[in-house]
Amino acid sequence: MIGDAVALKHIKNLIKQDLAMDLGTANTLIYVQREGIVLNEPTVIACSNDGWVIELGLAAKKYLGRTPEGITAVRPMKDGVIEDFDAVSQLIKVFLNRAQERKGIFSPRVVICVPSNITQVEKRAVLEAAQESGAKKIFLLEETMAAAIGAGLPVHEEEPQMILDIGGGTTEAAIIAKWSYLHCETLRVAGDEFDDAIVRWLTEERDLVVGLTTAETIKWDIGSVWDDEKDLDQKYNVGGKHFLRGVPVTSVITPRELMPALEKPLDAIAKMIEGMLGVLSPDIRASIETNGITLTGGGALLRGIIQFLNSRTGLTFHLTSDPLTTVVQGAGRTIEAFKDYERVFIN
Repeated sequence: MIGDAVALKHIKNLIKQDLAMDLGTANTLIYVQREGIVLNEPTVIACSNDGWVIELGLAAKKYLGRTPEGITAVRPMKDGVIEDFDAVSQLIKVFLNRAQERKGIFSPRVVICVPSNITQVEKRAVLEAAQESGAKKIFLLEETMAAAIGAGLPVHEEEPQMILDIGGGTTEAAIIAKWSYLHCETLRVAGDEFDDAIVRWLTEERDLVVGLTTAETIKWDIGSVWDDEKDLDQKYNVGGKHFLRGVPVTSVITPRELMPALEKPLDAIAKMIEGMLGVLSPDIRASIETNGITLTGGGALLRGIIQFLNSRTGLTFHLTSDPLTTVVQGAGRTIEAFKDYERVFIN
């Protein structure tokens, strides 16, 4: 019986395997039908000055901020939107081809997650890049809808559900009921802004210059936004260059000292939530207050974030089981049960 099931799966895979892609500012993830997540790489591309692709993904990230002469490394997505169309096209094509180890007889359906505020020009760029990778049937899915599906929220029911997705470049919040948005907002403050805040704080308070990659490491190692977290006074060594002298120096910092810098971006997110609730009808607002807000995205992993947002808004927040993959898992569900989710695609 087990052997028959394996053989059947193999035959299905030879015929066709659909794919889902979360094209994020910080990371790109791909889900393959019947297999799950097969690719999770930084959304980074390194090219030579004459336009040849040197590296993509994880291999390209090491060049950020330290590129040798003749090589340029970029993150082509900024604040949740496409900043470099050619680079994004290359990434989509290479990543999709990388995810399809065995090309089926028929071209796959490809679901690509995009920001809720994507423009028509950006939609065309994403569609064209996917077509060049061999995909014929491409479906666009808004990230917050994908996140809600991935979180297991009953988006088909009448009871409103609120999702807050703190990504790399943007924070998106949506209230969903009966397969559609009752309200949706995007804020260009998210994980990248936490990194920028650390860079600014070190420059202003320690005369220390570090790159964004170092700032991101500091964020995950000691970043916190809540007083009751443990080890807030532990000492942490940061190496960089002196702001004025340009020589290598090391400074000692603590999570408690860094906390005010990280609170500023989160204050902006809390204000967006409060602003959204202020325009809702009393019954929808009451549903959100009762059910709470589902929190996802890489930025949601910052220590103390649930307590911080609760204290600022008075609302309950529920963190998804794997915030980094919730969006692509939701997109994956749509290809595993395509007919059940046809109405959620935006093209």
